[in-house]
Amino acid sequence: MLSIRKSALIMLILTLMGSSLLALGTHQPQAVQAEPLEPALATPRVHITVLAPTPVSENVSAVAPQGEVQNLAPAANPQSDAQTAPQSQNLQPQAAPPDDATAVLLRNAAILQEVIARRAQDPSTAFIYKFMQTYQTRGDGGGCAAVWEIVPDYASLPNWLTTPSRPEHLYSKISLYFLAAMLIKNKAVDASGCANGGLSTENEWVANNCGLSVAYAAVVQWQNRFNEVILNVAQETGVPAQLMKNIFSRESQFWPGIYFLIQEAGLGQLTPAGADTLLLWNPFFYEQFCPQVLLPEVCRKGYTNLTFEEQELLRGALMRMVDASCPLCPGGIDPYQSEFSVRVFAENLIANCNQVGQIIYNVTGKKANRTSSYVDLWQFTLVNYHAGPGCLTSAIETTAKANMQLTWDLVSANLPPSCRSAKLYVEEIIYMPAEASPPAPLPTATPTPTPAP
Repeated sequence: MLSIRKSALIMLILTLMGSSLLALGTHQPQAVQAEPLEPALATPRVHITVLAPTPVSENVSAVAPQGEVQNLAPAANPQSDAQTAPQSQNLQPQAAPPDDATAVLLRNAAILQEVIARRAQDPSTAFIYKFMQTYQTRGDGGGCAAVWEIVPDYASLPNWLTTPSRPEHLYSKISLYFLAAMLIKNKAVDASGCANGGLSTENEWVANNCGLSVAYAAVVQWQNRFNEVILNVAQETGVPAQLMKNIFSRESQFWPGIYFLIQEAGLGQLTPAGADTLLLWNPFFYEQFCPQVLLPEVCRKGYTNLTFEEQELLRGALMRMVDASCPLCPGGIDPYQSEFSVRVFAENLIANCNQVGQIIYNVTGKKANRTSSYVDLWQFTLVNYHAGPGCLTSAIETTAKANMQLTWDLVSANLPPSCRSAKLYVEEIIYMPAEASPPAPLPTATPTPTPAP
């Protein structure tokens, strides 16, 4: 029998994860492209890896069950309604009062507060908020440099491995078609004046050019809403801030929801295999997360000694943790959960750094700092994060057997044919576009799946 704290949690996780916990690799990748970008719009990040079938996310704009909407809506004023309703057809349109936007913000804040209070009490989601409140941060800032026992030359690092001193230095204005579509679908942007409501006629999860134009200001605001959180987490964990932002842009276009068909969730698109890596290779995180789902005495056995069912429940709960979809929240996203998930993904990258160091030691008998540079090791980590340890181990073994140095150029050239997309993935993550560069003719439309290891 599973030693689970709450049976309701079991049922929710199993229901939510459903097919998400099936083996990865069941989908066939295919290219999905948006319309050519109009010259007036900002330059998109170059995404060239083939894509999976368009993800079907949780219905974040779904209507709440009967009874819930009435409870969440602000209380009506019967007298005011009685006075205004009969004459409403005769009134001429008037300009919105100056404080109308403020009133909307206050109303949304009140709705969000009530929704979060309910979720914090619901046994199926309470563990998320408890974990966010009790989580002990690292605070040492050692990150992967400490894992690899290496002192990088911070003055000469490439831009993608830097952590700026101020959040605004992470500012970006990339054209993101999927993010624009999600903002339109969740009514954060009114694109009713565009053809097909601002969405592509071939792919409802992608904005057309008109939709992107209308949503562009919101797209820029949204992709920069996490800058301060990313910077704070980077300073506490030592994971480079710009790297995290590039990964979020590449993986999810900054939409922290869940995508059932491609079995990935959150800003960094966590997969069940990725959750396994985090829980196995990051004891600091595991020791805090596991007791939120399993009994403490069960967690003390260690992740590898848990039963398959217990491991599966932990993976499912972790996927739920980074999925910030919240149908009743204004905008369809829980802002607290989405911001906390930045920290979870930083810990996931540290777990991957640990695994990379162990892979190198297993193959060469040497510590990572004796075989590769700090920059090379981060590129290996991105391969591990995206394609899994099998691809990286094979490439390192081939390189080491040929008595070649473990540099990025040599190791990436030895990736097996089935893993070659990982090299393109790394190139896209580390690419830092110039503001004035010309727009690419075919920007990526939707988030990209992680191949099965």
